[in-house]
Amino acid sequence: MINTGEDLTVPVNPLPSLHADRLLWRSVSQVLPRPDPVLQSWLLDPGSLTLRLKQQSAGQFRVVVLEEGWVKRQLPALLQCFPSSVVRERMWSRRVLLQCGDTPWVAAHSLIPVSSMNGELKRLRHLHNKPLGEFLFRHPELRREQLEITRTADIWGRRSLFHLYGKPILVAEFFLPALFRDTSAQQR
Repeated sequence: MINTGEDLTVPVNPLPSLHADRLLWRSVSQVLPRPDPVLQSWLLDPGSLTLRLKQQSAGQFRVVVLEEGWVKRQLPALLQCFPSSVVRERMWSRRVLLQCGDTPWVAAHSLIPVSSMNGELKRLRHLHNKPLGEFLFRHPELRREQLEITRTADIWGRRSLFHLYGKPILVAEFFLPALFRDTSAQQR
């Protein structure tokens, strides 16, 4: 999506995002059939996805920003992820590709309520090509709620609500087929 500067967004590609109303998010125990073990190791990993991708990319990890900006209206199903105190707020929306060189491995989308973006979290508006995960996981007080997963065509995704300094940050990551092709080739 491209931010037009007027709190409107225009879709530019078919990558999944948090705004997709057709996605059915479920806890891992509710998903049948279960993803294969390799995919589960990525979906259910409680650690930093950024760190894991950096380790797998042999120094070629990079972040490509697709869109970032303020959005006003959210889908009702999406708003149930946030505490009721923030559901009517504007949100900072950030969509990026996490890549190995020029190959997209993960499409990530984060939503951050305006009330979460004060103090040290103000920096989140100015990450540009720096990974959000690197910022989040360097804070020992980071808390993550239960993961939910979804599937659309051949792309699996996960989302979870993080809390840093008591402020909510919703993050979704969609694992693109090239990630598994490239990392399985490395392990042979």
